[in-house]
Amino acid sequence: MIRGVRVYLRAVERDDLPRCHRWMNDEKLVATLAQRYPMSVAREADWIERAARGQDPSELSLAICLSDDDRHIGNCGLVGIDRDNRTATLGIFIGEEEFRGRGFGAEALRLLCRYGFDELDLRKIRLDVQAENAAAMKTYERLGFKREGLLREEVYRKGRTIDVVRMGLLKEEIT
Repeated sequence: MIRGVRVYLRAVERDDLPRCHRWMNDEKLVATLAQRYPMSVAREADWIERAARGQDPSELSLAICLSDDDRHIGNCGLVGIDRDNRTATLGIFIGEEEFRGRGFGAEALRLLCRYGFDELDLRKIRLDVQAENAAAMKTYERLGFKREGLLREEVYRKGRTIDVVRMGLLKEEIT
């Protein structure tokens, strides 16, 4: 378990399946993620099972929980963990809408990045964010992430293209 003040990060468990499945079918949430199509229970169960086993050393999937009542409100993780180059790609979302925009994601990000740098010995963590997601970019920048590039018209959703911003955080830059 990785403890913060208002949230903690724990392993994803099989009991998380109903929540995770609901979140992956929340149209408003999925619009900001790489996930594109409705998620079946079987497919989500497969992801949960792989995450719960933790057998892939290139992935770390964690549940974001509230410290005061243990409520599971979202997920985060590192994928593409490259031990040779000491890099990884970060993903995060707050699944429970009532907890979005209240700083819980920022605290989870800080915990995850510190864990990646201190425990996994990463030197750089990257992420991609839709250019129109100004609130997320502002959060990432407050944490120390820098804009590294623009992927023009990278995402196609609902008949329009969306630019994606690549951001990176070096170990010495975390705030």
